[in-house]
Amino acid sequence: MGVHKFDLKSLLGLVFRSTNKLSIKAVTRQNLPYFWGWIAVSVWLYAYFLPMGDFALKVSLFEEIVGDTTFYFYVMLISGSLIPFLFDGKKFVSASFYSVIVSLICFILVLFLGPGIPSKIIMLIAVPCIGHIFISHVYAFFMILNNSEKFYSMILVVLFPKVLMYIKPILSSTQLKLHPFAILIFFIMITLAFSTYFIKSHANMVPSLQKTKAPVKSYSLMPVIFIVFALNDVIAPATLQQISDFSKIQIESLYFTGILAGLAVILLLQTRLSMNLCIMLNLSFALLALGFVIDIARMQYPDAGLVSAVCFGAAYSIGIVNIYYLAGFMIKKFQSIYFYRTGFLLSSLCYLAVSIFVKIFGQSEILVPPILMAFVSICIIILFFILSPFFIKMLYSGEWIDDAYRGDISQCSRLEARLKDYKLTPAEMEVCRLLLDGYTLRQISGMQSKAYATINTYCTSIYRKLNINSRTELLMLLQEYKK
Repeated sequence: MGVHKFDLKSLLGLVFRSTNKLSIKAVTRQNLPYFWGWIAVSVWLYAYFLPMGDFALKVSLFEEIVGDTTFYFYVMLISGSLIPFLFDGKKFVSASFYSVIVSLICFILVLFLGPGIPSKIIMLIAVPCIGHIFISHVYAFFMILNNSEKFYSMILVVLFPKVLMYIKPILSSTQLKLHPFAILIFFIMITLAFSTYFIKSHANMVPSLQKTKAPVKSYSLMPVIFIVFALNDVIAPATLQQISDFSKIQIESLYFTGILAGLAVILLLQTRLSMNLCIMLNLSFALLALGFVIDIARMQYPDAGLVSAVCFGAAYSIGIVNIYYLAGFMIKKFQSIYFYRTGFLLSSLCYLAVSIFVKIFGQSEILVPPILMAFVSICIIILFFILSPFFIKMLYSGEWIDDAYRGDISQCSRLEARLKDYKLTPAEMEVCRLLLDGYTLRQISGMQSKAYATINTYCTSIYRKLNINSRTELLMLLQEYKK
């Protein structure tokens, strides 16, 4: 019986990726309008009427003027969801400039007109435009931004609304005639007008999705997205709502602290230590599970609720950043209109279901008994342990996972992309392919009509760049990339 050698280097390779290119320097000037636009639209929706979770910003600027904004959210969600099914991305992204102008005019009119039927009619005109603006920037996030731009924009998308949420009581106490968030939204819309005008003037930068099929395995990862949303935007906030031993300000402060801690962990592990994406998603689930376990202990030890708030905050930031990043590079990798539409439709349905849940249970007098929340928590933990191995297997078995650790998506073959990671020259890449196919150096010399010494030099250089010493090691290192 052979003895299996414990390879610490290979084990660490599953956790860390040395090829990670998530550098802030990779944010390009030409993509800044899309980069800023995605952040601005996300903050705008949180400040406007996005009814997701109890710890969203939820300023609800228009509730006093037009009443409950939930109906308008549904109109925005449905109208925005139809756009990708009716129009090509190259067309509706560049046309978002006109929707920004219409929305800006409606925003000003509603503020001046105040409560009444005219304001409600104007809002019905504005919300489909807002849906158009949002879906245009979602499309740009997926199809235009490189990996680093996706990564850092998501960090800011998570951070900015929560900072505003944290300082909301301070800003609300000011004596300004207009609410500070009304001024903020006006500023966002003005800057969006400039950025979308740039997008309109450079419509050729926006690619179209193709009528190609994505790998079947990729569809099985869609439930990960919905689980992350449901846990972080509904279940965890609903759990924290049951904490009655502390003030809401205390809970929100610790939740915000957890978010900051989660973002710090992301920046350390993924940009500095090149932590594997799968491990980061597992870390988010683990923090959620820990938060639910601690919440169960809260029935006996009330102070434990403060710890669960920190755990849920950290899980939120790690989970949301990485799940958008995962979806972003997969959609850009496949460029499949079917994969994009399927994911977007299911996400919209998920948002719709969650918003209804929040409306019924989060904004009513209905309180979930602690024992029921404990039961839900246990179910979530069991679900995590059951599904986690399956999702990790799907991630590792897909060729798209390699692109998570590059500066951007590669559309060449998996082997070629991997050899580029090692900085092989075109001549060295061709020799490497032939070596993997089993040809000897002399055979390669004859096939390429080059001197044996030249081919041998290429081979030596390949081994040096790949940090190996033999063809056997070459085959072991790149075996999976030959498929």
